[in-house]
Amino acid sequence: MAYLEEEAGGGTLDPTINQLFTPIVSKVSNTSISVNLSTLGVTGKNNITTYKVIYQRMVNDTTSADAAQTTTSASNPITISGLTENGYYKITTQFISAAGEGNKKISYYKLSSTITNASKTGSPKQVGDKVTAKSYLKLTGGETVDNKFTFAYRDFDSVQLGTYTNETIGEGALSKPVRNYSPGYYSFGTSIIMPPLIKYKPQGAALGFFLNDSNDSGYFIFLETSATAAAASTSPIKIVKLVGKNMKKLQDSQKGNRATLDQLFAGKVYNLDVKVKIENKSITITAYINGFKIEATDTSSGAQDNEILYPSKRVALVGISGTTIFDYVYADTLKNQEEYNKDYQLLNFYNGQFSKDFLDLAYGDMLYNATNDDVDIISKKNAFDEFGTVVREIAKKSVRFSNAPAIPIKWTTGGNKLAQVIAQSYDNFKADVFVLNNSSITVPLSDRGVNQLSIFGNTIGFSGEIVYETSPVAGYSASEPVIFESTWLQNAKDVKSLADWIQSRVVNKAKIITMKIFGNPLISVGDIITIDYPYQDITAEQKIIVVKVSQRYQGGLETEITGRTL
Repeated sequence: MAYLEEEAGGGTLDPTINQLFTPIVSKVSNTSISVNLSTLGVTGKNNITTYKVIYQRMVNDTTSADAAQTTTSASNPITISGLTENGYYKITTQFISAAGEGNKKISYYKLSSTITNASKTGSPKQVGDKVTAKSYLKLTGGETVDNKFTFAYRDFDSVQLGTYTNETIGEGALSKPVRNYSPGYYSFGTSIIMPPLIKYKPQGAALGFFLNDSNDSGYFIFLETSATAAAASTSPIKIVKLVGKNMKKLQDSQKGNRATLDQLFAGKVYNLDVKVKIENKSITITAYINGFKIEATDTSSGAQDNEILYPSKRVALVGISGTTIFDYVYADTLKNQEEYNKDYQLLNFYNGQFSKDFLDLAYGDMLYNATNDDVDIISKKNAFDEFGTVVREIAKKSVRFSNAPAIPIKWTTGGNKLAQVIAQSYDNFKADVFVLNNSSITVPLSDRGVNQLSIFGNTIGFSGEIVYETSPVAGYSASEPVIFESTWLQNAKDVKSLADWIQSRVVNKAKIITMKIFGNPLISVGDIITIDYPYQDITAEQKIIVVKVSQRYQGGLETEITGRTL
C-alpha cells in the first residue's frame, strides 16, 4: 500500500460504525483481490448491513486510468475480479448501516505477478514466462551490446509501507513538498554467484528495492568482479540511487583500506543481506556482503534534485554484465527497532533458521523437531522466493578420543555460521554430533582456517601419588591401619573427602575393648554391659556385648572381660 487516507462519508453520517482500521487487501490471483474490512473496536458493528468497496485503476496516486467502480456485499471479505494484471488500484472502503454511512478509508494496492525471467533490455521491464519450476534464476547482460542488461522484479506483500505526513522544505522557487515518514524497518537479500570462466569476462549483478511502477527509480546495491571495478577505478561494491536516467552513487562507509572490500571473485557465492531504516526524511541502507558491512544514507533536502525515493513493495534482481545466478530473494518488514538492531544473520531466511531445532533420538528413532517460534510459515511464502534446488543436509560425525578418558564440554563449528550443531552426545571415551547445513550453498565443515568442526574439553591425566592419613578417633586407642588405593582420584580434596567418609562410616564402628576389673563371677559371655570412660571416647550410651570372660586368682579374684561395641 502506497499510503493511507481517510475522509468523511458521502451521505447521512452514522458515527457509531466508523472504520478504525485499514482494510486488508490480499491477492487472490493475477486479476483478482480480496478486501477484508476489519470491524475490530467498532461499537456499532452489529448495525452494519452492507460492506462497500470502490476500486479504481490509477496511473499514480493522483491520476486515474479508469473510471471508479463500486461493489457492495452483506458479507465480509469481498472478492473483486476482472482487474488488470500488474494494475495499480485505489481502494476505498466504507461501512453502511440503516442509520447512514460511516467514514471512508482509502488505500492503494499494486496487483503484481510473481518474479519472472526477463530478457536483455535497455529499459527494464517485466517480460518472459513465470518461473514454475525449481531452478536457479540466471540473468545475463552486457555480452553483445554495452549498457544492455537483464532485469527481473516482483512486488512483495510482506513489505508493509508505513505512514507519513506531507511537509514543505526549501524556500522560494526551490520549495517543494516531501514526505516525512514515521519510523519503518525493512530487510532485503539474495544469494549471488557469478560463474568462473576460462576466458575472463567482466561480470556484475545488483539487488534493487523501493522501485517505482515504471522501474526507472530505486535503490541498488551493485556487485562487480574485481577486474570490472578496477577498470572503472571504483570499489567493487557500491550503493546507488537511480532516478530516471540519472544514477547517483551514495557516499558510503568505505574509507581507507580497513573499511573497504576491494575484491570480489567469480565462482564464489556472495550472500547479500540489506537492512533499511526510514525515518522522517532519511533512509539508511546497511548492506552485508558475506558479513562485510557497508552503510549509506540518503536524506531529502532543499536541493531540487535531492529527495529520498518513496518506499514500495517492488524488489529487482539485475544481471549487469556476464552471467549471474540467483539462488533466492527475500523482502520483509522488521517488527521494530530492536529487531532492526540485531545481527544481520537474523534477517536472512536461512542464516539462523534452524538454530533452535533439535534431533530427538528417543526409542531408537531419529525425529527432527522444529522449535523456532520466531518463524511464521505463512509469512515465509509472501516474503521469500527460492529458485535453487537446495537440500538441507544433516551430517553425523562420530569420534573416539585419542586421549581417554576425557571430560568433553561441547561441539563447535568454529567461525562457521552456516553450519549448525543441532544435536550432540558424549561420554568420557567417545562423542557424536549432528550438523545441519544452514545455508543455500555447499559448506565445508573444516577448511583448516576459522571453520573447524571440533569438540573441546579436558583430558583426564595421572597426577602422581597423593597420600592422606586420617587422624585417630581417640588418642590412646590401638590403631589398625586400613588402606584404600585408587587411580581415579585427581586431587587432594577428593582424597580427603573419601578418607573422612570411610573413617566416619566404617573405621572404629565396632571397637574391641579388653579390661581387667575386680572379681565378678556373675558376668558371662553374651551379657550386655555399658562403660563410661570418656578418656577413650567411650560413653554410657554405647552398648557392649561380652565376647570373652576369664577369671584369675592372684591374691584375690580378678576378672578379665573382652567386649565389642554394638
